[in-house]
Amino acid sequence: MTPVHALPDAVVALLRVADADTLLRDADALAETLADTGWAPEVESGRFSAAGWDVVSSAWPPNLSVFRDGELSDVRRDALAIAETLNAEPQRWAFDTEGPDWSGWNADDPRWDDEQIDWLEWRGRGVVVQLFTAPEAQIGPDALPPHLHLAIEREDSPPEGLPRDAARDRRVAADGSVVERWFLVGESDLPDDLLAALGADPDQRVSAAAASELRMRAGGFDDPTG
Repeated sequence: MTPVHALPDAVVALLRVADADTLLRDADALAETLADTGWAPEVESGRFSAAGWDVVSSAWPPNLSVFRDGELSDVRRDALAIAETLNAEPQRWAFDTEGPDWSGWNADDPRWDDEQIDWLEWRGRGVVVQLFTAPEAQIGPDALPPHLHLAIEREDSPPEGLPRDAARDRRVAADGSVVERWFLVGESDLPDDLLAALGADPDQRVSAAAASELRMRAGGFDDPTG
């Protein structure tokens, strides 16, 4: 089923391959599948983009979040098109939400403003897909634009994520694939000495990502995801 509002090909293709054995198997599978579905890697670790949409991903455990901001009506139409695409395969996806089911609304439905909007959730093929949209919001001195957030994670991932594994980090830095090392650069709480070692990695993709991460830690520029 083709949604009335057309999504970028890369988004549709990503939804098609969202499962634990292909997309979220491991670091290499995650990067390869994103590339195969039309997402271009950025310099920063775990980041990809396509048609003005952005992916922030991690390999520990494998997961990703898709972000899109813009005019409120456009963001809502895109979110509704994603929901429609997923709901078109009830044999694959089990749907749930703790709030109103806004997947069948129009972009200008007054209930967007009257109801407390919550995540929509789909489960299938070993993954959990969550979708959320929000209007412009003031976060401290900054305004967060209207946006949608599409999250895809393994169903067997612990809610709090995996604990930091220092021995695993050093094994990946020393012997992991280029893709594994590139993802490692962006892991939270990575020790400064290990990040510095990755900055001297022989592969330019890894060293450039490490340099970018070091600049962010030093406050050289703002992280666009906050």
